Amino acid sequence: MTIGYTEGFTLLGAHRPTWNSRRLAALRIQRGWTQEELAEHSGLSVRTIRNLELGRVRNPRRSSVDLLVNALGVADEQQQGAERPESARWGGLDVPSSALVGSGSAHQQLAHTVRTHRLTTFLGPGGVGKTRMALDVAARIGHLFRDGVEAVELGDLEAEGAGHGEQTAVVLNRVRRQMSRGRSPEQPGAGRGEPGPDTDMLLVLDNAEHVPAGVMAAVRELQAGFPAVHILITTRRRLTERMGANREIQPLTLDHPSGEPLSAAPAVELFLRHVGSESPAIAELEKDLPLVAELCRRLGGLPRYIEFAAECLRAIPIRLMISYGPTPEMLWSNDHALLRHQRSVSDSILWSVDLLSNDHRLLLERIAALPTHRFALDEISTRYDRPGHGSTANPLTLVSDLLDTSLLLPAPLHPYHYQLAPFVAEVLLRTGRPTPGPGDPARG
Repeated sequence: MTIGYTEGFTLLGAHRPTWNSRRLAALRIQRGWTQEELAEHSGLSVRTIRNLELGRVRNPRRSSVDLLVNALGVADEQQQGAERPESARWGGLDVPSSALVGSGSAHQQLAHTVRTHRLTTFLGPGGVGKTRMALDVAARIGHLFRDGVEAVELGDLEAEGAGHGEQTAVVLNRVRRQMSRGRSPEQPGAGRGEPGPDTDMLLVLDNAEHVPAGVMAAVRELQAGFPAVHILITTRRRLTERMGANREIQPLTLDHPSGEPLSAAPAVELFLRHVGSESPAIAELEKDLPLVAELCRRLGGLPRYIEFAAECLRAIPIRLMISYGPTPEMLWSNDHALLRHQRSVSDSILWSVDLLSNDHRLLLERIAALPTHRFALDEISTRYDRPGHGSTANPLTLVSDLLDTSLLLPAPLHPYHYQLAPFVAEVLLRTGRPTPGPGDPARG
């Protein structure tokens, strides 16, 4: 099949001379390919594909368009003697339209884990990109499930431990209702449009950290009733050690291949992409990449924090951001498509803090009051006390629990040394949120 230059632009969702970089990334993700795999299929370099997806090339060469169209627009009829399956049926949260940054091999490993385990949990701090990674993985492997993908948002549910009891029924009702959408009684195993026991689907349960008991009880029931369903959960804290596979989603790094510019580092690449090729600031930023890298380092490589900082550049130059911080007050968004606790760094951190027990929160506040917000495990165990409260909580256990919430992180290169995650100390000290009294409910 031969496709002309103008037809190629049309297939990729644009008309000359406008290049639709988002559409190119979306088509690649639909095929389940990394940038490296598209490079292999098309014959273009990874750098060229990266620049095209970032919008740095506004009018690509005819030969590049031809290669991309023939790689993305034509099914591999000869591959293993069969046509590639059509795009998976998708319900719930939107399919990502932009390309992921970071290691393609790491993304492939996560996809393999979800494909081979009935339950997979993506763990990590708020803003690390768990949802984005989960939806990308689902887009990659969704065609392997006959009934497609359903991505269910749980972040707006009431938290457990606040007098509302276990949320199992609420979670199950939401999941079953979404599983039933678009099904007809003629589908295998379906009765009155409801999912049957042979339902073959990938379920993504997003933002589950505040309803842990309800989610895990729901998962057990779903696994018993739907043996072919695979479940992928995103959460800020570990839900189980005994079921399925846990995978930690890592922040973006400043590492880049030898010989490549600093803009190829995943954290820097995301920052520049979010600033946008049309921004007046982009030319100056590309001249001063070490400054961008330093900002990304201070943001802990967390994608949402990086995106907040890029949005902040509309009003504050990057040199001032670094001179004065950045501070939590600088890092927020007006994007109302996000849940409330996802719209700013402060809200995100306080969402995690509010899920802690009294003892965990007190220890966290004590750590925040330390001059460097760092400590060795033996130091915190000797300093920990709670005058007048009569607490018998073991600080060693509390530290272990806080590590699971990602509010506390291992210090690099120093075993049994720990530090607070970025901005946790600032948010705790500036908000002055009181620790609940001994009679208040403890959520943990």
